[in-house]
Amino acid sequence: MKNIFLRLYLLAFLLTASAAAKAEIDLRPDGLYLTDVTVAQLEKQYELYEYKDYIYMPDWIYPPIFLTNLPTDFNQISDANQRNKLFLQILGPLALKLSEEQKEERLAIRELRAAFLEGADLTPEQEKFVEEKAVKYDIFTRMKGRRRYDILLKQLELKADVIPPSLLMAAAAIESDWGTNRIVREGNSLYKELDWYTDKGLKPEDDKQDQSYRYKTFPSLYDSMKSYALHLNSNVNYEQMRSYRAAIEYREKPVFGRALAHTMLFGTNLKNFAGLLDYTITFYELTNFDEAELGFVKLPKSEDKKIKKI
Repeated sequence: MKNIFLRLYLLAFLLTASAAAKAEIDLRPDGLYLTDVTVAQLEKQYELYEYKDYIYMPDWIYPPIFLTNLPTDFNQISDANQRNKLFLQILGPLALKLSEEQKEERLAIRELRAAFLEGADLTPEQEKFVEEKAVKYDIFTRMKGRRRYDILLKQLELKADVIPPSLLMAAAAIESDWGTNRIVREGNSLYKELDWYTDKGLKPEDDKQDQSYRYKTFPSLYDSMKSYALHLNSNVNYEQMRSYRAAIEYREKPVFGRALAHTMLFGTNLKNFAGLLDYTITFYELTNFDEAELGFVKLPKSEDKKIKKI
């Protein structure tokens, strides 16, 4: 039923908005994707769904409106406060979408491990699933047979987990200079992720001595966020973060971004990155997103039912 209502709301969106020449609207089962919109076009759509203030939404429900890239004129916003607010509005639904995906993946792994610990054998399809996830999360063992899958499933349950949306949003704000640097403008890269010894990606302009690396580029902002979350869930530098997250969950407590911020001590060249994360999450009240979800609270206002241009 929820999906039916979601589709109705999205269809209503199309009846109340039509894209300008360059802007693109892509309706998908999970939400509405906007590409190459201007700031004015985006803000009008947010107004239709009363997404006026990212800090508070009724029942903590945020509209599934996803931007492929930042607005084409985003860097022309002169008011830094306005720009920062819009940046967080854009990132919020993306982080919640990723959170939902992570929860579904984690549930599948936990259910599989629970059955395995009760003595069930894995089917060939389940073995393939576990092996693929092990590669994804950089888990390796030389063990064979049942002992192998005992190790892989245990490590997967530790690594395949939710990164709090507030942490992803704050890290993106810090690493991308609030969406204004060249890397995010040209490559949709929110976190300055690097590739080494390759000619793919964006060349660094601020390091004339070392040209052995490139900044990763992504098809969309969501792909960048998803890649960074996987990095946090798999890279050895964040083992402390994952262990602390597991300890919180063991006590059956919710995991908030601020609780994990102090564990983010590695994997960046920025000084006091952990402190910056804590400050950004606190100052901009991003913890609200850690308990929020996606969905439409109401239909956009359309008294005359005429098509309104964005």
